Amino acid sequence: MSYRTSRNKPRALAALGALAAVLTCGVTVSPAASAAAIYPTCNKTKSVSVASGHSVTVPAYGSENTLTCKLVLDQDKSNPAVKALQRSLKSCEGYVWLDIDGFYGPQTFLAVDALQGSYGLSRDGIYGPNTRDSMKHYSPTLGCARL
Repeated sequence: MSYRTSRNKPRALAALGALAAVLTCGVTVSPAASAAAIYPTCNKTKSVSVASGHSVTVPAYGSENTLTCKLVLDQDKSNPAVKALQRSLKSCEGYVWLDIDGFYGPQTFLAVDALQGSYGLSRDGIYGPNTRDSMKHYSPTLGCARL
């Protein structure tokens, strides 16, 4: 079943309303969100080998290209790590309506939140290690694969 079916519209609209409230009023950070805050913000991409001769592109951080990083709602600047996430969400996870623009805006937030729900993860809209390890990532040669 597609994320965009009419059956899921009330849930998507509720999530969008909650997101609007957060953007307008702010929100108190919960313990789960605080745990995610310990990771640096992904700011680049890294190719990770997944099969002989094939690799996927995933968000990474810093000069050592560590994969332990996060992406959160940030509409102020474009980020290559967000583009890699969006490409994987669109091409591998079925969020075909998602724009690949490099901005972690409401569309990306809702796609990550829905993805987390579909994989039984805590739904916070934050891309972090648990989301990274659960989802499929895009590969120009292989298609899509998990780490």
